[in-house]
Amino acid sequence: MTDFLFFGAAVSRIDDDFDTYLERAHREKHHPLCLCKSPPIPMYVSRVNNAYILKRMPNRGGEHHPDCDSYEIPVSLSGRGLMQNRAIVEDHDSGLTSLRLGFPLSKSSSSRDPITPSSGEQKSVSADPAKLTMRALLEYVYEEAGFTRWSPKMKGKRNWHVIRHHLLQAVQNKVSRRNPLAESLLIPEFFSVDKKDDIASRRRRFFAGIKPAKGKTPFALLIGEVKAVETSRFGGKLVIKHMPDSPIYMSEDVFRRVGKAFAPEIALFSEDDSIHLLAMMTFYLSASGNPQVETITLMTVDENWLPFETLEERELIERLVSGGRHFMKAMRYNLASSDVMATAIVTDTQPDPTAYFIIPMGATESFYDELDELIKGSSVPAHIWNANEDDAMTLPSIETSARSASSDSQLPPYSENRHDYASNLGYIADQEEDQFNLYADEENK
Repeated sequence: MTDFLFFGAAVSRIDDDFDTYLERAHREKHHPLCLCKSPPIPMYVSRVNNAYILKRMPNRGGEHHPDCDSYEIPVSLSGRGLMQNRAIVEDHDSGLTSLRLGFPLSKSSSSRDPITPSSGEQKSVSADPAKLTMRALLEYVYEEAGFTRWSPKMKGKRNWHVIRHHLLQAVQNKVSRRNPLAESLLIPEFFSVDKKDDIASRRRRFFAGIKPAKGKTPFALLIGEVKAVETSRFGGKLVIKHMPDSPIYMSEDVFRRVGKAFAPEIALFSEDDSIHLLAMMTFYLSASGNPQVETITLMTVDENWLPFETLEERELIERLVSGGRHFMKAMRYNLASSDVMATAIVTDTQPDPTAYFIIPMGATESFYDELDELIKGSSVPAHIWNANEDDAMTLPSIETSARSASSDSQLPPYSENRHDYASNLGYIADQEEDQFNLYADEENK
């Protein structure tokens, strides 16, 4: 486990006085040092909801050792690099992260334009790098929650209770136009027969807070796992796991556009029972009081809750998981589907992590040129698999990366301490209690 240097003293997260050091460092504006590398890397302490949190300095996550919780994919290798300091702005003095969203969280009721839900952001269209699309926001929150990381110790330790717990933690210090994101976000609670009435009551109170008032129709955010996509009398509806008694409705136009924009995701979900389909949306309450989709995006994740976009990406993830490898899935954010980015960063190669690139079927000459330029400009060694060739997919050797073993980097041995959900107080094992009729087929995942 990584140690830190506070006021000249080496301190670990498991030490009894760790919180005391955090409080003192925040009070005295002291920058602790992360000892994952030599020389140590400065960090800072923020205060969020009366709790003190040790955080990496903005834009310096790539400097940490891959085995460190503070390590993040180098900005040049994922879509996050374009968003940092533009759509995502971290303030280490306040501990808050300001997010610029490319979609509204309310609408004036006096507007002449009707509330017409815009279902499918075209994933192949370039977006404003200074604003997060709905898909980019989902990927950002998911990455912040740690679910793009993988080590063998995580196998079998992710269910909806774990996913919800860490997603809620990830949004605690995020604001949009000075409004806390957590206050407008609904993530369905893990269903429990004994608590079903309390859960329903809390959801009704949340809905009561987004009723139209003072000439404004507020929107709420929702992250949930899709249970079914169904037709309704005048359009369609999404049934969300753990809250199937409260479907999210879509107008006929939105239902049609969702089916078109997210045809690959819906097809994968319908054809493979092991795939989870995550939805993030803004919604408002219709005249009847039922939730209605305003903007929505869908994301496929595998049985281990690791995100993927294509079958080639899924094959890579499956091979890495089955091979007992450690890695981080890179996220696209606002990048177009034709833009080059690393699929994953394999973090157990020595002496450096390795960026894994997949050349998709039908890649253009400009794709190869962009890939070559990206690899030449990166300090991270690369491993490439070309889907256009007959060669089987290969993985980088765990002993050494493409960089020469004579690299100046002196890295400590790899460990598996990060994101150990079983040791987290928020984790509970899959429940096996009987479900009542409405939830009879709810899976505890």
